[in-house]
Order: sequence, then structure tokens, then C-alpha cells
Amino acid sequence: MAVSVLGWLFVALLVAGATGGGLLWFLGWPRLPRAGAFDVGELLDLLKIALSVVAGFGGVVLLAVGYRKQRVAEDEHALSVQRAEREVVQKFNERFGSAAEQLANESPAVRLAGVYAMAGLADDWADKRQVCVDVLCGYLRIRQERDGETEVREAILRMVRDHTRASARISWSALDFDFTGVTLENADFARLEFRGEVLFDGAEFVGGVASFAGTVFGRLLSFHGARFAAAETNFAGITLARGKAEFVGAEFTGDKLDVADALLESSSMAFFRCRFGAPVVDFSQLDFSFGRLVFDRCDFADLELDLSSKHGYDPGPLPVLAENCRFERCRLDLSHVARQVRLTGCSLDTVTLVDRDDEPVQLPWQQVELRGGTLLPSHHTEVVSPASS
Repeated sequence: MAVSVLGWLFVALLVAGATGGGLLWFLGWPRLPRAGAFDVGELLDLLKIALSVVAGFGGVVLLAVGYRKQRVAEDEHALSVQRAEREVVQKFNERFGSAAEQLANESPAVRLAGVYAMAGLADDWADKRQVCVDVLCGYLRIRQERDGETEVREAILRMVRDHTRASARISWSALDFDFTGVTLENADFARLEFRGEVLFDGAEFVGGVASFAGTVFGRLLSFHGARFAAAETNFAGITLARGKAEFVGAEFTGDKLDVADALLESSSMAFFRCRFGAPVVDFSQLDFSFGRLVFDRCDFADLELDLSSKHGYDPGPLPVLAENCRFERCRLDLSHVARQVRLTGCSLDTVTLVDRDDEPVQLPWQQVELRGGTLLPSHHTEVVSPASS
């Protein structure tokens, strides 16, 4: 306090000295009369001036004291806020530890309570919401054979669905989700919204249906090494807003793969070294907005592959690419889109090509091998490019 007061007094003296010196300079440095030359009234005026100066310095002292008190009050308030925040974080940490212990309990009822406790903590603790969700996803990745395990895992998936719907009161859509290596029976991720990264690497989908129909993905959707063994895998109407969907080494062994009406906005859906064994593979009516569908080193066998569109795709860069792929005993429907589907280095063995467009078109194919009596539509008899064989 003393240092603060002395500092302000020093500043006041400097200001007063500078002001007085400036005034004397302006007046031409006049010579003051002797003390005996002042009458009583002038002496009183000088006394008033001296008292005003003293009062001014007193005001400076009061100002310094008040400013210091204000700083002390602000520091005390900041400390109280920090203490309150530490107490809140401590309570959150206690809740986190309690929920984690519940998830590790042998009793299925306690583990189920732990799921709801961890989800509730994620709603309340915005700063560590991702950590809480990571714990729930990590629980799914741990393979356990215990009583009530199905109910506990389904509760976690239900929490994910409830918090990634458009109507969710507290949304988890901006978070990342890691379902690596998880086995999902009758997986239901339909009509949800994921704006972060979603990983299903090494996951296995079994049961009657694995549905992602109508779901919006904003960044990376990854299915490296995933196995789709559900009777129907449904990606119909999904939206890839940004980023990309990657299927690397994935297998489709169910009865149907439905990706019809998907919207690719400035993004790509890429299949690399995938094996398509589902009898019906539907990529029809795709909507491309600067997006692209890519097949690279994929195997298609004993299936119907539908890439058709009612009105074709907008002119521009080719939206559908297939490179070094093998088609065996397939029916390939390119109705109204034959111009926009490029095959490079592919092998077609006993393939029937369907194109309901009656006008002859030039297929953008390069180094394509046609074997086993592959059938092209009649108006495509002379359309194989010079680089094709």
C-alpha cells in the first residue's frame, strides 16, 4: 500500500511541477514580490491556494488507496472464482471416477448405472465431454462375456443415438467416435449426425440389418478392415458433407448393399481392395456435388451392380471411377450414366452391361479386358476406346 501511495504522489508531484513550470514559462518567468508586499487579502488567497494543493495531494492519496483496494477486491474475486472452478472440477473428477468404477463392476445392474452416470457427466462437463464419450466407446471395444453385457452395450449405443439426433437437447455430434473392432448386431445408426471422425475399423456388422440410412457425416468415416455380414447393409440417403468415407479391405457378404440416393458434397466415397459378395449392390441415383465415387482394386462377383441414374449426372469431371477392379459374373447397370463411369485397367469376365439410353455413347474406358462372353448393349458395339482390348 505504501509503495502504491508513494508512487501516485510522485506522479502527482511530476504533474504539478510540469504544470507550474509551464505556466511560469508562459508568463515569461515573472519575479514574485517580497512577502511584505502582500496585503491580508492576498495572503489569504495564497493560503487558500496552498490548502488546495495539500487537498489535491490528499485526493491523490485517497485515489491511490481506493485503486489499491479495488485491485485487492478484484484479486480476491479471481481467487474465489478459481477456487470455485477447482471445486467444480474436483466434483466432476469424483463423478468420473465413480462412473468408471461402476463400468468395471461385475454386476450388470451397476455397469448399466455406470453407463448412465458417464453419459450424464458428459452432458454436464463440456470441457471433458470427449473423454467421457471415449470411455463409453472404449467399453464397447473391450470384448467381454459377462451376464447382462448385451444390455449394457446396447445402452451405450442408445446414448450415442440419443445424443446425435437433430432433436438432442445436448448434442454429441461434434465429437469423435471410435468403434474400432466392435461387433455390432442389428446396428442402428440411421438418421443421425456426426460432424467429427467416426471409426469402424475392424468392426463386424451382423444380424438382420446394419443401417446408416439418412445419416450425415461431416469429416472422416472409416471402415478399414470392416466386415459387413448383416443381411442388409443400408447406407441409402446418407450425406457426406465434407471429408471422405474410406472402405479399405472391407467385405460385403450379406444379401444386399444399399447406397442409393447418397449425397456426396465436396467429398469422396472410396473403396480400396474391397470384396463385394452381396447379390445386390445398389449405388443408383447418387447425387454428386463436386464429390466422387471410387473403386480401386476391388472384386465384384456374382452380383447385380446398379450405378444407374434417372437423368444422368451433371457434366464435368467423371464422378465414378473404377481402377484395376475385377468383375465376374456380374450384371452392371449403367443406365443414363455410361458417359460418367470410367473403367481403367479393369477385367470384365462374363459381365452383362445394361444401358437403357438408346443413343450410342463413347465409353470412357482404358485398358479394359473383356472376357467370358461379356455382353455390351447393341448400340455399344463399336464404343470400346482405342486403348481398350
